[in-house]
Amino acid sequence: MKKREWSRVILFAVVVVAVVVCGVAYYFARVLPTDQVHSEPAAGRTDVDQKAVAARASAGDPQAQLRMGIWGLEKAIRPGEYREAGEWLRQAAEAGIAEAQYRLGTLYQSGRLAGQDPTNTVFWLEKAAAQRHVAALYNLGSMYGTGRGVTRDPQAAVRYFRQAAELGDAYAQYNLARRCEEGQGTATDLAEAWKWYELAGSGGIASANEGKHALESRLTPQQLEQARRAVEEFHKQAAALRK
Repeated sequence: MKKREWSRVILFAVVVVAVVVCGVAYYFARVLPTDQVHSEPAAGRTDVDQKAVAARASAGDPQAQLRMGIWGLEKAIRPGEYREAGEWLRQAAEAGIAEAQYRLGTLYQSGRLAGQDPTNTVFWLEKAAAQRHVAALYNLGSMYGTGRGVTRDPQAAVRYFRQAAELGDAYAQYNLARRCEEGQGTATDLAEAWKWYELAGSGGIASANEGKHALESRLTPQQLEQARRAVEEFHKQAAALRK
């Protein structure tokens, strides 16, 4: 085959690959947004299912409204689609559904409803947090810890992180451990910091194990034993709640 013909074959192959890659990228960008949590696989729904849920949502069923809002977020691209999803979430949130309150708060936080809205973000996240919604508690702790969208408040950050940590969230446990170690928003307490590092590490946070080991040389044997007993007590209480 001549050199020119080979060049054409190679060019054609490159174009085909590019088209396939772009098509796959578009599919996942539209159908599987990385910043949204799916309630269930889209393939698991039928048109009949969606029509039934839509009918219940229109009739005022908060759980159906939540589902409609989640489904709307999964496929939303245009501002109007986000607003429609947000309206379903608002109705469910006003009915007291914690998950809807959390998702509506994060939707306001994302800026997809006519720009970022810190007031409504905090309002709805606090509503969800009042119902012990772990992600809402963690989100508020992060916001107050960094001053993102709110006035920075280390004490409030510790308060929210502690609530989420006590509910078993490993990321909150890690953030609380750092604050106990460094005295940010709370008194310095190395034994307490070790406890939360240990729990966060067992929850899969690798850097928590590093923090725990670094603390051990700074703790007395009595403090370390106290921290280990606190971890055991935490696990006992968690096991009792699961029964």
